[in-house]
Amino acid sequence: MNRIITYFKQAYALMRQEKLFSAIYILGTGLSIAVVMALSIVVYIKIAPVYPETNRNRMLIMSYGVEKYGENSTSLGGISYQFIKDHLKTLKTPEAVSAYARHEGSSHYVRTENSLEQTEVQLSLTDEMFWRVFEFRFREGAPYTAADVQSAIPAVVIARSLARRLFGEETAVGRYVVMDMRSYRVCGVVDDASWVTQLSYAQIYAPYSTDPDIAAAWGTTGYCGDMQAVILAPSAGKVDEVRREIREHFRQYSAEQAELTGATPDLVGQPDKHWESTLRNSNMYPTNYTKIILTYCLVFFVLLLVPAISLSGMADSRMERRLAEMGVRRAFGAPAPLLMRQVLIENLFFTLLGGVVGLLISWILVSTGSNWLMSLGSMGIGLPPESTEQILTPAMLFNLPVFGIALVVCILLNLLSAFIPAWRASRHQIVDSLNLK
Repeated sequence: MNRIITYFKQAYALMRQEKLFSAIYILGTGLSIAVVMALSIVVYIKIAPVYPETNRNRMLIMSYGVEKYGENSTSLGGISYQFIKDHLKTLKTPEAVSAYARHEGSSHYVRTENSLEQTEVQLSLTDEMFWRVFEFRFREGAPYTAADVQSAIPAVVIARSLARRLFGEETAVGRYVVMDMRSYRVCGVVDDASWVTQLSYAQIYAPYSTDPDIAAAWGTTGYCGDMQAVILAPSAGKVDEVRREIREHFRQYSAEQAELTGATPDLVGQPDKHWESTLRNSNMYPTNYTKIILTYCLVFFVLLLVPAISLSGMADSRMERRLAEMGVRRAFGAPAPLLMRQVLIENLFFTLLGGVVGLLISWILVSTGSNWLMSLGSMGIGLPPESTEQILTPAMLFNLPVFGIALVVCILLNLLSAFIPAWRASRHQIVDSLNLK
């Protein structure tokens, strides 16, 4: 440890002697790491357990309904309420099954009863199990109940930012809002979900039975519909068991539907684990997740390799200027591996400084460009309503996994950029090195 500290002190001394070189090297490293880290943060936010989707490692998602009629005719949509009710909610293994419908792309406007000023909002129509699958923090009140959903009671849960916008600092529970020409009673207020948590994000939540279109479709027996389902396994270790049960049950259901209606329902690879749902690129065909992951890995590698080649050239030129020093040290008995280790650790000092710069730049990139960054590689993500107050939370940006990724990237970039120059310098002929003095 003392030797490493000594190497870092030597690197700091070199940085003070070669200020221009050091500044260019650190900035170049920082910009390289910033791009990689921005993508890493996006991936982390999409798959990590963040509020209120803290159970992501236990979730299975079914979003797309596909029914095939012969060879050339296909029906697409979401999943019908009847299928979720009769075939998913009756499964034995899951801890909970939630049915909900997101009205993405549809305009919904909310106002108080005593005001004509309307606010555009994102609406999510859910059942009572939604509040068990997603762990929302209630600031006031409580969620609507199974009885409310069954009876189509016009009750809503609203996000805290919307409550402040509509009612200021006054209590919102028990008051009424008007949405789409209908009055709803506020039964609860929750901390906002971030727009990037796509499964749970909305500004207002209502029982799906209050939507006349969905309510009218309750009696249908088909597979396709307007809803999505989130299935919560009892533990992360039982996710695959739940998925096998769903697929086995669906094979029987598909055979029955083909005989009764002539339509063949298709799971198209569902249900997806949460991380798989973020990478799905088709609602008609199963997704090759291995290919997508390998593509991401290749992109990350190229993003590291290209700047590493440029930084390697800079490191090599610096090694050329230090060959005389290396020759003297080897003449006094310093082994080549020791010199090589010293160069790598000294270069790591510059890389870590560049990593700090890169991490700061990546946070700025993600914070200011989250609208388009979060849509990379995803389906069906539009822009949030103008009334959305928060996009990213501090917990999404400042966390140990992100810092760990940054450290690993720094080490990889250090090895890619400095290993060959260090190896060449440590094995340069002693006599030739001394002649350069």
